Amino acid sequence: MNILSVNKTIPVRTTWIDAESKQIKSVTYDLSYSLRTEADENTEYSEAYLHQNVSFQIVNNFIYEQLHQTLVYDFDGKEMAERSFSEYNNNFMFLPSLSEATFASALHCKLNTLIHPSSHVESLSIKDEVEGMEYSVFNDDGIYTALPTMEHWLGELSFWKTPWWDRRDFSTFDNIAQDQEELDVWFSDEKQQEIIAKMSHPIDEIEREVMEQLTITEEKDKGTLIEVDFKKKAFKPKLVPKDKS
Repeated sequence: MNILSVNKTIPVRTTWIDAESKQIKSVTYDLSYSLRTEADENTEYSEAYLHQNVSFQIVNNFIYEQLHQTLVYDFDGKEMAERSFSEYNNNFMFLPSLSEATFASALHCKLNTLIHPSSHVESLSIKDEVEGMEYSVFNDDGIYTALPTMEHWLGELSFWKTPWWDRRDFSTFDNIAQDQEELDVWFSDEKQQEIIAKMSHPIDEIEREVMEQLTITEEKDKGTLIEVDFKKKAFKPKLVPKDKS
């Protein structure tokens, strides 16, 4: 069995809304991950190489274009986030609890949901240089005890059946309706449903772009990870409802 491995570190700037301590704090992490891609006896090396590149680019694009400048909050900070920041274009991340452990676990799960099935993000760490703290997650069985199911988190009135870390799209947001009527309106809102449908478009775009780039560089740089600039094409979906107050 051939195993292709790569490690990368990307700085990520986030803003945490801590309603309990009544603080909005900016935190920059060095986010590091290890990516493993396997090729068994039924898989050509060139195919595994393609899968590795696809997974590598999906992870990097998600981190660079979606996580950077993200607003992070839990139930306690939800009202403040929606009231004060819904008009801004920052990405929103809704967590079941406001902690670095939950943040890292959710990201680890999300990255493994996004990438090709033959690839696996083994470890993920977030390092806060200012505080001198580093949080690491290693998971090889796909079981995340720190992350609840949608049923135990948001219940029957959730807008999605699965939490964002288990959805193969670029969303990091979930929400809950006040009643069944609001839930029905959400599903009938064509604009919202169009945005939801577009959440998976960056993944399809990356796969097509990598295929094109590898076709061009295959003979010249075979076996080398490519770097694709998606900034001009990046779609940054917004899934936070407008404040109703």
